[in-house]
Amino acid sequence: MSGLDNLPVVSVIIPTYNRADLLRLTVDSVLAQTYPAIEIIVVDDGSTDHTTQVMAQYGNRVTFMKTPTNKGGNAARNLAVSLATGDYFIFLDHDDLMLPTKVERQVQILAARPEIGLVHCGYYYIDEHGNRLDKTGILPEGDVLKELLLSGCFIWSGGPMMRRQCLEAVGDFDDLWSSDYDMWLRVAVAGYPFACIQEPLGAYRILLGSEMSNVFKLEECGYVILDKVFSDPNLPADIAALKDQVYSKRHVWLSCKYYAVGLWDDARRNLAEALRFNVQLLDPPDNLLTVLRDEALDPRITDPVKFMTDVFDHLPPAAESLQPYRSYLLGQIYLGLSLHHFALGNRVEAAVQLAEAIKQSPAILEQPDDFADLLYRFAMRLSAGDPLAFVDTVLQNLPAGAERLAQVRSRVLGNINIGCAFQDYFAGRHSRVVRQVLTGVRYQPSSLKNRGVVSMFLKSLLGRPVRG
Repeated sequence: MSGLDNLPVVSVIIPTYNRADLLRLTVDSVLAQTYPAIEIIVVDDGSTDHTTQVMAQYGNRVTFMKTPTNKGGNAARNLAVSLATGDYFIFLDHDDLMLPTKVERQVQILAARPEIGLVHCGYYYIDEHGNRLDKTGILPEGDVLKELLLSGCFIWSGGPMMRRQCLEAVGDFDDLWSSDYDMWLRVAVAGYPFACIQEPLGAYRILLGSEMSNVFKLEECGYVILDKVFSDPNLPADIAALKDQVYSKRHVWLSCKYYAVGLWDDARRNLAEALRFNVQLLDPPDNLLTVLRDEALDPRITDPVKFMTDVFDHLPPAAESLQPYRSYLLGQIYLGLSLHHFALGNRVEAAVQLAEAIKQSPAILEQPDDFADLLYRFAMRLSAGDPLAFVDTVLQNLPAGAERLAQVRSRVLGNINIGCAFQDYFAGRHSRVVRQVLTGVRYQPSSLKNRGVVSMFLKSLLGRPVRG
């Protein structure tokens, strides 16, 4: 690595098994990085396809090793770590992608902030063909232990760049599914702060039949991970007090995964367990309804309407009180589908879906808060395009009878300007922040009551550097 001796080396570790064609795209995305001091280590965990032939084309640009039997991705990661020379590590799945500046941007953060254990990033969801489906919003950073427990693994497995010292302190990957979640939890429990570059710097590929479809293993390993965290005698008291809430949320999430694959008994069992851990889930049920809506609209769900119908057709007895909300949630799902079609430019189908949403839940017209919230969410998570233009496109193409929904325009545009201001603030684009906050306040003066907005505005006026 002549001429690069003064740069920290980044080891990008890619375990693989029978994904030769997608692996090629993954490796190419690493080779296209703007940062030069990278070593790529690919461990073939006993593939039976043409992975060896594909990797031979890269010559000495990639360190490639093949194990005779399939021992699992975590064994492959640990083997690669034992051979890696890097100062920093990225663990990239064999079907995911890195955008060109990912490594460079993350090295800059770790070099500037020695207290940080790892820096993760925003990311896109892509389908099997590489089409962008969605992108993340603003992700937690700093002390993220509480958020990791309550929200689950919001970190894409290929997102973090981790210091060697941090990895050595917390140890190798365990032989568990969801091992990346276990790793990030161990880093957080050990007290390392997380940094985050909020812009999407990579892509998480959604494949049917991937590990996420094996919900039994997700359930088994997920509770091994949580049990380990909550059995730690040194766990802070405020975190230990969250145990029932964390387990309840995990059971709700698992019930949705079981509903998605048609395993009704396991879905009912987990939803009933969620209610046992938190009897207040149904009193009132607003948060639970939001979770069900968001799970149905997740990019991994191919038929949101069927998913929601299946949930209501197979509720456990303890959750039967949700039945009156069936039409309301179906209305929310059709509303989400309508906005999805607007994002794709399918205005005719979008109008059809919106009309169905109003048919299912006429209250959408009288109480448009849910419409405004979903419109904001879809606008901010567009994988391409201007969120402000998207809002106007939707509101200018409402079907007959739904014109009154246009009244949410000022509220939504105000929220979008403030949301974009936060994104630009984290990216250090101060002049844009000032302009967007002023525009957001013009649309929605109540934004000035938010201390975070005021603080961001004042810091941006002063050009104060932003961490993360």
